[in-house]
Amino acid sequence: MKKLKKIIRKLVPDFVLDIRRKNKFIKFEYDKLNRGNNIFNGNIHLINNKYSYYKQFELLLNKISVKDCNDFYYYYIDYENKIYTNKNVISNMPIDYEKCMKSILQIENNSSNFDNAFFILNAIRNYINRVIEVLEKNKSDRNEVLSKYFENIIDKECQSFDEALQRILLYNQLLWQTNHRLVGLGRLDKLLYRYYDNDIRCKILTKEEAYNMIKKFLSILHKDYCFKSNVMLGDTGQLIVLAGLDDRGQYISNDLTYMFIDAIKDLQIPDPKILLRVSKKTSRLLLDKSLSCIKTGIGCPLFSNDEIVIKALKSAGYDKKDVFDYVTSACWEPLILGKSFDQNNLSNIKFLEPLNMIFKNDSYNSIDTFDELLDCYDKKMDIYIKEIVDYTNSINFQEDPLMSIFTYDCVVKNLDISKGGAKYNNFGLLSVGLSNTINSLLVLKKYAFDEKIYTLNELNMKRINENMEDLNIEKRFGDDSREIIDLTNRIMNIASKHLAKYKNKLGGKYKFGLSSPNYIVDSYNTEASFDGRKRNMPYNVHISSETPLAYTGLTLFAGKLDYNANKYNGNVVDFFVSPNFIDNNYDKFLDFLTYSLKTNFFEMQMNVVSSDTLIKAKINPEQFPNLIVRVWGFSAYFNDLPDEYKNVLIDRALKNEGKCL
Repeated sequence: MKKLKKIIRKLVPDFVLDIRRKNKFIKFEYDKLNRGNNIFNGNIHLINNKYSYYKQFELLLNKISVKDCNDFYYYYIDYENKIYTNKNVISNMPIDYEKCMKSILQIENNSSNFDNAFFILNAIRNYINRVIEVLEKNKSDRNEVLSKYFENIIDKECQSFDEALQRILLYNQLLWQTNHRLVGLGRLDKLLYRYYDNDIRCKILTKEEAYNMIKKFLSILHKDYCFKSNVMLGDTGQLIVLAGLDDRGQYISNDLTYMFIDAIKDLQIPDPKILLRVSKKTSRLLLDKSLSCIKTGIGCPLFSNDEIVIKALKSAGYDKKDVFDYVTSACWEPLILGKSFDQNNLSNIKFLEPLNMIFKNDSYNSIDTFDELLDCYDKKMDIYIKEIVDYTNSINFQEDPLMSIFTYDCVVKNLDISKGGAKYNNFGLLSVGLSNTINSLLVLKKYAFDEKIYTLNELNMKRINENMEDLNIEKRFGDDSREIIDLTNRIMNIASKHLAKYKNKLGGKYKFGLSSPNYIVDSYNTEASFDGRKRNMPYNVHISSETPLAYTGLTLFAGKLDYNANKYNGNVVDFFVSPNFIDNNYDKFLDFLTYSLKTNFFEMQMNVVSSDTLIKAKINPEQFPNLIVRVWGFSAYFNDLPDEYKNVLIDRALKNEGKCL
């Protein structure tokens, strides 16, 4: 097992450090890498660690295989050759592919102030020449075109839509090849539109040809699906951001916005995935297009509400001129494209932890009022946040000249991105268990303080003994009532207040959000909670309800939470919808989406699948080989998931349908 862990740590430098430590997930990662196409045979070749990163980069690009894969675009990752590192590789963020549209010569000239930029770019230049040799050796009409595109990368700006897609794929491939994980793709409809529009106007390209190119582009990104997956199959971080408000308040979408949505719908693959920036100004036509994709069960697009996200980014201190160019990390955590080092998934706030800390000694018996209980929670949160901050500041990031070259401020300041060279260097935390915490506090408030039926000690013993069933526990988190909203905001503000006291080691701020992939993993070895959740059972997911609330009620609740200051690191309303419900109420559901944009939710995603389908798929997986579900911030094939995640999805679907309350 020790040897296996060592291999996995080198092969999958995972940002979710807590998950990587779990033996069962180490085993799962090994199984994942063995899955299909002989993607991993154990022959991992690491560049000798006596060399500097720059030298390792050069040696790697000289050593990796270059093969003609006979695809429409050139894209080949050599799984077996890796750079050695014992530090955290910067992950979970896209580069600004706009800069990749420049030639290497132009990038080199613009990076002349950055030490060793020439060294890195020359290694890329030499690699490109190797690719050209292979393309010319394997003669075909398409390879002749691709060969010209690669020649242009060296000394010419991008000239066409087709060429732009190839350039994105080249640099994307290099990021994966150099150990980066969860590699996003940025705002592709915005980036690519000028090339598309020019090609259409000049009759170089038809809309149908452009659409087919997009489908080929997405298929190629998907083909290394297993290798790219991080914690679980499907967790690749390959997120494409579409549309959005500009700095004049205009909502911008174009032909490519629709094409990307149509293409992912037609392909019916779980990855890459799409995030659509929406606004009150988003057209019903675009929402209709999105809903037609979502209702297939593919799990995207995820919606990000520009009015609310941009407002939150401004309140957090990002420059007004930058906030309109926000994208997100691997899932939903906002950052500024090309200017952020924001590492948004460094750890998790477990909202139940400060409450559990209160009940670890007898001093809780002196608490006489609910306000005193919240004051104790506040004090414990202070201690708990300090531990998280100390942990995140202990993380050492690998020097990253490739990422630095494509980050404007690093080049200007001649400072590597890992050392604080980016304009923004904020650290992001996710969170789990807020729903369980609010429902637990409501139980304590009702039975110990309002009705005084039990003492805190009696309730604590019921919790420890998992004997809460005789209480009439109401799962009210997500309820659009003043009491629930005020209590939720109060708990959020407690965490916010204590995080705001700290700067990270790069001088950046801390932020957190109400979403996390760790709702199962972080529940292992945890105590039962006052809301009736059993020991080691999963936490509730994101901003969701355990009861079948009306969708409008949940979005109204989410819209009244305070996401300003440092509370903007992903806040996802997450719910289940049965396919029949959408089919039978399509126009009304479209009305709901239109209406929800006025309720001020932050982000929204949904699973469109029935409990019956999920149960059948778990029992007879061979009958549902292509069933796709939304897992956390990504979609995956249901059959690829561990049973723990399948069970959560089934349970949530049953609750949504009122079959398991």
